[in-house]
Order: sequence, then structure tokens, then C-alpha cells
Amino acid sequence: MAEQLNRAWFFIQHQRYQDAITTLQHFLGEYANNSDALYLLAICYMELEQTQKAASIVDAALANDAGDPRFHYMKSRVLIEERKYDQAFTFIENAVSIDPYDASYFATWSRIFLIKKKFKEAVAKAEEGLAIDPENESCLNLRSHALYYLNDKEAAFAGLHEALEHNPENVYTHTNLGWKHLENGDKAKALEHFREALRKDPTFEWARSGMAQAMKSKYWLYKLYLKYMFFMSKQTGKMQWIIIAGIFILGQVLSNVSDVLFYILATFVVGTWIVTPLSNLLLRINPYGRYLLTAQEKKTSNHIALLFGLSATTGLAYLALPTVAGLLGICIYAAIMVIPIATMNLPELPKNVRILRLFTAGLGAMALYAIGTAFFQNTIESFAFFFPMIGVFAYQSTANFLMMRENS
Repeated sequence: MAEQLNRAWFFIQHQRYQDAITTLQHFLGEYANNSDALYLLAICYMELEQTQKAASIVDAALANDAGDPRFHYMKSRVLIEERKYDQAFTFIENAVSIDPYDASYFATWSRIFLIKKKFKEAVAKAEEGLAIDPENESCLNLRSHALYYLNDKEAAFAGLHEALEHNPENVYTHTNLGWKHLENGDKAKALEHFREALRKDPTFEWARSGMAQAMKSKYWLYKLYLKYMFFMSKQTGKMQWIIIAGIFILGQVLSNVSDVLFYILATFVVGTWIVTPLSNLLLRINPYGRYLLTAQEKKTSNHIALLFGLSATTGLAYLALPTVAGLLGICIYAAIMVIPIATMNLPELPKNVRILRLFTAGLGAMALYAIGTAFFQNTIESFAFFFPMIGVFAYQSTANFLMMRENS
């Protein structure tokens, strides 16, 4: 019995999760309710991002023995992936109340506080974990992450370097350091750590994303955008809405004071909506950067290039043939559709992606109607022009709401 479980644990330590699953399933065929095997199997499915399978195992194990803290801990991890943070909080409290001497439990508790932007509480729970195990890498990483956002950058970097001293092979620590250096404006050090993380684990998505962001930060406009996004990422969902409302009110004030200042602010707002796919388009033509883009990012950048190309071509054609209003219609609406096409796949929850895709399809239908009207009547009617514009504003407000709710 012990030999099979040891073999499965060996496979897990070497990231051979499918081999571990096969071993554990054979073992469970004979010992169906063995809690150690079920716990290891749940770990495998979580590492493979097969959350529903892990959840089924955890729920069955809790029904069989509600006093095992490991499954309260795993249930909390499952709920975090499902973005049910309040329920996750309850289960990790249960785990700690049963076994208050496991640093991993405090790391998960700290992670929930970090997600909810409660940085002081995140530090406190990470330090409780470190009091149990001073070398726990998750607690060291989470403590440094929270300290950075509390503006104690020196302690944050010291903690991450300490974690690297304990385990120089840890890809999560390298990636965390990379993001902190990127946020601190040191692109060279950020690239160094992202490169090291990807060398050790080429499939690590957080490192891939960090490398892509670091490469795009060489463009000064994108660097400004990153500063804005890092600033917003520190804010709670409520504060993010206050900031957005403040920008809207500022826009109303500037529109009455100076057209130039209003257009600068409007350009900034629209720029934050489309800068990511535009920068991906630039990365796409980079001989190295193109390998950092996901299939969806490549697809979106292709669509953006097509729309901009169509807008530019028809705009030039309209200058040559100013009597053909339909050309101006295509030029305008191809540019307008860049915004929803650029952002409709950004949410992480599938249901939110579906909402934005349906919204985008509706905007596309309005644009086609407006273009058809322009060709048949040979004029750009004001209502046909402004209705899609209002639609895009409503779309982006919806997109902002959905994505901020995901992260709150």
C-alpha cells in the first residue's frame, strides 16, 4: 500500500501528474475510500487545472470524513479557482481550526486576503505560516507580494530573494520577482527572471504573460498603460469604480473648459481599451515575441490588423472618391469595431466572454446597417453614426463591470 502511494507522490513531485493519476486510480480500485490516495488525486487534478474533477473527489471525501483538514484546505483551493472567495474563506478557516500547524493552510488564507486586496491581513496570515515553517515558499512569496503593495518594497524584494535562496529552482518565485521588477520599472531584471522561469517550465502561463508584458513595455505608451494597470490592480473593486467615475466627471468638466484637454483624456480612455491587442500586434511581428502570444491573442491581433487595414484603405479611398459616402461609413465603423473585438475575449469566466461576444455581434449588426444606409442613401445619417458610438460606450462599460467583478 505505502509503496504505491510513495510512487504516486514521486510522480507528483516530478510533475508527472498523469502517471500519478494512473497509479492512484489503480490503488483506489482496491482501497476506494483511502483518504491519502484521494488527497493526492485531488492535488493532481488541481495541478492539471481540472477543477471539477478535483471538486468531485473533495466533496466525496468530506462527505465520508468531515474532520480531515486536508479536504477543507483542498475545497478552499477549488473555491478560489471558482472565484467563490467568501466560501473559500470559510473552508480554510475550518482547515486551520482542525490543524493549526500546517503552513500551507495559512498560505491559502493569505492568498484569499491578497485577492480581496486586504494586504495587511495577507501579510499577517503569511507570517503565521512562516512561524510554523520559516522556509515555506508560498508564504514567503505571498508575504512579499502583499508587502510590495503596502509600499514596503525593500522587505518585499528581500523576502523573494530569501525564497530563491531556499529554492533557486522555484519558477513561481522567479516569476513573482519578474513581475515586481517590471512594476518597479526595471525591465532588464524582469526579463531575466521571466526567462529563467520559462527555462525551467516553458508552460508556466504567469511567466509567459510577464515576459510578453516586459517586451511590450519597451514602447513608451504601453509602459504608461502598464503603470496605470498596476495602479488599478492595487485598488479594491469599489475604489476602481470611484476612479472610473472620477475620470468621467473630469471629462465632463474638461469638455466645458478645453476641447484639447478633453480630447487628450478621451484618447487616454480609449487607449486603455485597445492598447493590449495593439501591442500584441507589434509583438506578433517580433521574431521572438510572437512565440509569447497565445492562440487567442494571435487571433485577436489578426482581427485588429484587418479592421485597421480596412479602415485605412477605405479612408484613403474616400479621399479619392468623396461622393461615395459608403466608403466613409466603412472607414468609421471598422475603426469603431476595434474596441469590442479587442476586448471581448479578455474576461476569464466563459459566461462573461459569451455576454461580450453577443454584445459585439449586436454592434456589428448596427454597423452593417449604418454602412448599408450610407451606400444606398449616399449619406452618413447622424443617428446611424452616433447609435453605434453609444453602443460601444455601453459595451465597454459592461466589459469594465464584468472584469472588475471577476477580480473583486
